[in-house]
Order: sequence, then structure tokens, then C-alpha cells
Amino acid sequence: MSALARVVSSEWLKIRTVRSSLWFLGGATAIMLLTSLLQADDGDPSAVASTASVIGSTQYFVQFLAAAFGILAITAEFASRSITVTFACTPSRTRVLSAKALVVAASVLVAGVAVAGLGLLAAAIRLGELGDLTGDDVALVLRLGVFLALLATVGLGFGGLFRRTAGALSFVLFLLLLMPELLGLLAQRFGWSWLETAIDYTPAPAGYALVEGDWLFGGVLLIWAVGLVAGAAWVLRRRDV
Repeated sequence: MSALARVVSSEWLKIRTVRSSLWFLGGATAIMLLTSLLQADDGDPSAVASTASVIGSTQYFVQFLAAAFGILAITAEFASRSITVTFACTPSRTRVLSAKALVVAASVLVAGVAVAGLGLLAAAIRLGELGDLTGDDVALVLRLGVFLALLATVGLGFGGLFRRTAGALSFVLFLLLLMPELLGLLAQRFGWSWLETAIDYTPAPAGYALVEGDWLFGGVLLIWAVGLVAGAAWVLRRRDV
């Protein structure tokens, strides 16, 4: 077994044995099911275009859980000081962060696809479209899982940069919620059309475009995730725990 594989195995053991992972999974499942059913049953089911549109609308809510999960995957260790043991066992901090990124992304991908699949079935049953599900609906579930996995990796990168949950979460919320709005206001105020284009390449709009079927924006979100994790690795190598 290679050195990276051993670290990945260690990080997987951490993820699957801490209670917070179960809380996040349970919370994501509850949010997905509730929002799917509420979107499909708003008093006029005929007003909902399709099961796919219901599932697409749930991404706004579950994205925050995915990002928070990625953040806590590393900030919880800094808070408890157990990160010192991790770095003592594996002195290569880049290797540790790479293993965390692989485990977080893979875990959220699998959980995200499973949770989105449950939401899809719940909405389809409510709308009477269970027999009308197609391969496009399955692809939508997969794209939503990829979006959540990449967003969790973005959260991990911020967690590694700031080492504190509050600070990392604040920047993630700014990136997801405020940055697109701020760029839009600046573009409108000064007439800068290039800023309107830039909005599409921030994580939240890029993720929404990915879920809608544009895999090009999946690459954009991947660049955000890799860049932030690489930045976190650079910072961790240059400062004490």
C-alpha cells in the first residue's frame, strides 16, 4: 500500500466514525426529502413543471451542508488539536490535505447521489411521475452529487486556509451568496459587462449550471476546488499548527 493510500485509509476511518458525519447525512436527507415534497406539494401540484425541476430547486439548501461538512473535516481537528497527531504520523502536510480532499469528495459524492435519488423518488411519487423517470433524471442526480462533492472540497480548502470554522464558513457564505450579488451590483452601477460574465464563473452559479447539464462549469468548479486545496496546502506547509 502506498503512502497516500495509507493516509486516505486513515482519513476515511475518521470520517466514518465521527458522529458529525451521521448528523450531516441525516440533515441532508431530511432537507432533501422535505424540500422535494414541499416543492411538489405547494397547493397546486400542476404548477410544478416536472420532477427534475423539483430536485433542481433543492440544491440551494443542501449546498450549505456540503460546504460545512468540508470545512469541519479539517477545522474540527484544529479545534481539538488532534491535527498535531495527524501531522506527527504523516509529516507531509500536502499528502494529508490531498487525502482529506479525496475522502471528502468521494464521501459527499456517494452521499449526495444517494440523497438526491431519495428526493427524486419522493417527488416522483408525489407528482405521479414514478413511471416516467428517464435517464435524464438519473443524470441530474449524478450532476447534483458532483456539485455537492466539489463544493465540499471548496469548503475543505477554506478550512485549511483559515483553520477556524467560523472564519472559513464566513468566507464560504460570502463566496456563495454575496459575491454574485456584489459583482452584479458593480456591473449595473458602472456598466461593466465583463463583471456580469464573471458572475457565471463564481462557485454557486457555476454549480447551478453544472446541475442543469453544462459540464463545462463543472470544470470551473473543479478549478476552484483544486486551487483552494492547493492554496491551503501551501499555507499549511509554511506555518505551525
